[in-house]
Amino acid sequence: MRKIQTIFVLFFTLYFVPCKAQSDQELSRDSVIGWQYISNPINSKTIYKPLKSQYGYGYSVGQQQASDMLINWIQQSYLPRGMVMRTIAKNDERWYVTGNGPIHSYGVNFLGYAATFAHGKIDLRCCEQGQRLVAGFNDFPGVYIKGFNPGGMYFFAEQAQFTTGDDEAQLAKEGIDKKIQPNVYNYRTYFDHYHDNGQQVFKIGVVVPKNGNWPFKPVLVKDAVAYIQQQMAAYPGIMQKNPYSAEPVKKALERLAPYYNEVVKLNANYNYDNAINDGNEHYLLNPEAIINGKSISKTFSEYNILVTTTLQTIDQSKKDDPLWLYVNLTPTNVTLQGNPAKFDTRFGTGISHMVYSLLNNFNFDFVAKWLVQPDARKTMVYAPVKIPARATGNIALTPTAVSATASAKNKDPHTILYEDFEGYPAGEIASKKWHTAGYGFANASLTSVSGQSGKWVSIPAKFTFYPDLEKPLTPNYTVNYDIYFGPGIINKRVLHYFRLDAYDPKDKYPQPMNMASAIDKGMDFSIAMSGETTTECKFRKGQYKEMNQDVRLTAFKEKDIAHVSVAVSGTSVAISVNGKEVIRNDNARPPDQLYKRIGWYCSEPNILLGNIFIKSNSAVQNNIPKSQHLLE
Repeated sequence: MRKIQTIFVLFFTLYFVPCKAQSDQELSRDSVIGWQYISNPINSKTIYKPLKSQYGYGYSVGQQQASDMLINWIQQSYLPRGMVMRTIAKNDERWYVTGNGPIHSYGVNFLGYAATFAHGKIDLRCCEQGQRLVAGFNDFPGVYIKGFNPGGMYFFAEQAQFTTGDDEAQLAKEGIDKKIQPNVYNYRTYFDHYHDNGQQVFKIGVVVPKNGNWPFKPVLVKDAVAYIQQQMAAYPGIMQKNPYSAEPVKKALERLAPYYNEVVKLNANYNYDNAINDGNEHYLLNPEAIINGKSISKTFSEYNILVTTTLQTIDQSKKDDPLWLYVNLTPTNVTLQGNPAKFDTRFGTGISHMVYSLLNNFNFDFVAKWLVQPDARKTMVYAPVKIPARATGNIALTPTAVSATASAKNKDPHTILYEDFEGYPAGEIASKKWHTAGYGFANASLTSVSGQSGKWVSIPAKFTFYPDLEKPLTPNYTVNYDIYFGPGIINKRVLHYFRLDAYDPKDKYPQPMNMASAIDKGMDFSIAMSGETTTECKFRKGQYKEMNQDVRLTAFKEKDIAHVSVAVSGTSVAISVNGKEVIRNDNARPPDQLYKRIGWYCSEPNILLGNIFIKSNSAVQNNIPKSQHLLE
């Protein structure tokens, strides 16, 4: 055993580059790829010893080594973008281990954190996103059915390999078929596809079984009914202690008679730990959980298959030779939106990019060979099918020049921020000062507009564009910005949002600005090409008046510009468009909660933002007469 251990340490020394945890101040924006942030990196000098887990399982030296090798394979195949895999849970640290029942599994869970930025540096002090990837030897794609093992058979609810609520024509139209990644479908692929209000949603997992042998066999309805009847006869206390269940169980068994020759389909939401039992660990598979003959939701078409295995399989799972590898690309309740065949390979965001990378890069064929050649493993070297890109080219930029206007305004001591983006190149803007935060990781982009000075910002959908303010907002100031309604806007009612909020970017655990969430500590103003505007003020505490008011202006035409001015004076906010006051609220915030951040959001790429100017107004007084709302 010591010889094998020495060889494994040598393998890690030669082929595995251990992750080194870095401080939050060491990474630039372009470094949000790779595995820099791991709170428990693998140590190549680890001396493995057999250990006993908290659940009573034993993990041999070989099984612990296999889990670490699996981490190495995954890290070679995928580089995180838009989130950081910060924590690795191994073997008995995984919370669902008992759900595998008597199967002995060992593997890893990766926990993700959102990659957000503060003052040009990555910030990981908030926003844990939970499990993002689960992989394990002898991990089961489903759950163990407790106490249901008459005759030495063990029963499990296995995920269906392919479920969908759509017909073949719809699948072909969307490109959802086995051509998405042909090499993956050489193995057992668990692929759920359904729609949520028209949005494609997926769950994906892959099993590579040893020698192609999946040691779980489907159970027919007639056999399940026979086993249930056998259980009730062997353990009469089950029904005696649950007399109220006798009639429903009887009717359910009678209902199943026309479906005897079908494979058992189980309700995916059924909790087997709450099954009918006699209090002595004798559980009944409730026939009401069998859904054969019942309609399945087309929107959410998930179901499980009843399968069985033998004591021999259970015993083999405890040895150092694993029987299969299960990679769950969308664990727990994580679902994937969008067609995986169409993900952005160049610069993906979050879980979509991870799934694409692993489907295309992870070497499932190598794993298949590794499983059947235990004697050759010490000389086998993993290589991904494709090498993931090492860099994004998303380098943080600083302006190469400053316009005369910017130079003049920024010399004014009352200027908090002026930006016309003149000195930045056209294209994506990756800056230490300006951030684009949202669901995953993306950049805003800059473009020139004919006849207009500076450059203009297009904000990607579901993302907020906001600056780090070197000077704090004062009690009295004005925010000016321009909105350009460019060509190609189809829906003229799409709103361009502006937000002021009281969250402190210097908090110990700062929250990235997310304008897709409901406002709860600030104010929003939004304007559309149609002339519709909305203003909302809301705080969770304090004496204030909530406000949600709509005002309609004259509609804008293509290439028009809306000059927006937001004047803050104490607790009062007055908003003007093209020099005319639109709305005012003298109670826009509690007196003890100053606004501290600003940001913009828009889902229409052809509505552009430019010429941002924030200036303190030291002479402004709080008691300004109210103006008449300008209604169309």
